[in-house]
Amino acid sequence: MNSANENSVNREKQLLICCARTRVSPQVAQPIREITAQPLDWDHILYEAEENSLTPLLAKHLTEFAPAALPAAAAELLNKTCRANTVRNLYLTGQLIHLFELFREKGIEAASYKGPVLAAQAYGDVGLREFEDVDVVLRQRDLPGAHEVIVGMGYQPKFDWILSPDASAALVPGEYNYRDIARRAMIELHTERTLRHYPVPPNLEEFFQNTVQVDVAGRKVPTFGPEYLLPMLCIHGSKDFWERLSWMADVSELIQACPALDWDKTLRVAESLHATRILHLGLALASNTLDAPLPPAVAKAVESDAIAQELETEIMQRHMQRKFETLDAAGRLSYRRRMLAGYAEGWRYALRLSVVPAEEDWVMLRLPKALAPLYIALRPLRLLRKYGWARRPATKPTA
Repeated sequence: MNSANENSVNREKQLLICCARTRVSPQVAQPIREITAQPLDWDHILYEAEENSLTPLLAKHLTEFAPAALPAAAAELLNKTCRANTVRNLYLTGQLIHLFELFREKGIEAASYKGPVLAAQAYGDVGLREFEDVDVVLRQRDLPGAHEVIVGMGYQPKFDWILSPDASAALVPGEYNYRDIARRAMIELHTERTLRHYPVPPNLEEFFQNTVQVDVAGRKVPTFGPEYLLPMLCIHGSKDFWERLSWMADVSELIQACPALDWDKTLRVAESLHATRILHLGLALASNTLDAPLPPAVAKAVESDAIAQELETEIMQRHMQRKFETLDAAGRLSYRRRMLAGYAEGWRYALRLSVVPAEEDWVMLRLPKALAPLYIALRPLRLLRKYGWARRPATKPTA
């Protein structure tokens, strides 16, 4: 395949950014044509497209605007990857629909989140958004019933002891993960107790009062209204340091798919979650990077948030490097601290996420119920060991 020197890295990343959207304007189509007319490192482009979950969108726009640009080997690999993504997405879509049918029979109220429903709602096509699992939000009290339903579908819990009487109440995962290994499928359940990256716990009663029905493969599936979903997507992207361009695309596509979005309500929801700056950062990334349209008043508020703009610049500088570098422990702490307005609140948020145990802490060391509080001391040590205090690992973390 074509090779490119280190100085051409911005072209490859800029091509991905140009393609990270469902609709391409003439102002964006022209750079796609110009970039693909130059020598490019296609191995690197396809690798980064997969890392950033943008392969279907890359294929869509290259087919339309630069059909002859790819070398034969790259084109074959791209087509193969897209076919595999479509097959996986359709299977997971079917699993989502079946899951909600069983939930309705059992009287469990739930809402789908990301995955197939976001692909249909924001992208207009379940094949255009890459996803690896089915995400569902429900109340903690409904978890035993949901567990029974999912196990009945052939899935096995990742941590089968989490719901046992011997498990400490302090050991709550980031999500309740269920896997069908044979079919390489996952279902993840989120409750008010697992959403630990929310600055304050969400009021799920209010969230469930503001759901909408989305047509997914001819079936109606509930999800949260866009005024609630937009802050949720921004919190999700922030949780993982916006390490995928596709998370910015999710925000941008949802905004464009919902022209009647009530921005005042959206800002009130973000404020109730203490996530105004998190929302500002997500909107800055979607607007500055992907040209997402914002109302003048919202754009002014985002632009006037100096810390959000500073973080947006840092994030995109890392994305534009040839080798993506994850944040070290000091960088992660600094990022978390700046996510919330207010010095004291920012530090409380950062420190809480540094000590609340997560799945990797349990895998590293299983402690008896009586010693579970020791995880508060063990987690910071594990994070330091994994990320280093002033060292930047070369690969993205898994958690």
